[in-house]
Amino acid sequence: MQQLDRQCEKYLGGPTVAYAERTHATISHDGKIFLNQKVHAMMGRPAAVYLYYNRQTDTIILEPTPSVTSNTSFTFRDGGHGARVIYANPFCKHFGITTTGTQRFIAPETDAIGRLYLKLSETVTVTRGPRLRKRKSMSESG
Repeated sequence: MQQLDRQCEKYLGGPTVAYAERTHATISHDGKIFLNQKVHAMMGRPAAVYLYYNRQTDTIILEPTPSVTSNTSFTFRDGGHGARVIYANPFCKHFGITTTGTQRFIAPETDAIGRLYLKLSETVTVTRGPRLRKRKSMSESG
């Protein structure tokens, strides 16, 4: 068997799993955190969360809170098909969290309390490239 050289990179994304069976969490370039129905259920389906950032492990932590009246909690919004969305742009700006495009977390994990751990060092890009506009032909422009 031939040895791989140092220029090879291992793909960490894994195969496609059926949407209903997979845990799917993403973060977009504008700080929107998206959780599918399964991940939200793993957290206990909270109405809101507190957000934490661990610089040493480059991890975002979402801690469920029953109170949506707190000034420091982020409320979940409908993301369609049971999914939930948090608009966490102020949090991302404060901690300098930036992404190019949308990043999918490879293995979102929860603990016994329902806190969700999202490791920014373990993501894959899921954004398509920019859409190309059709150029008008000379006869169409006029």
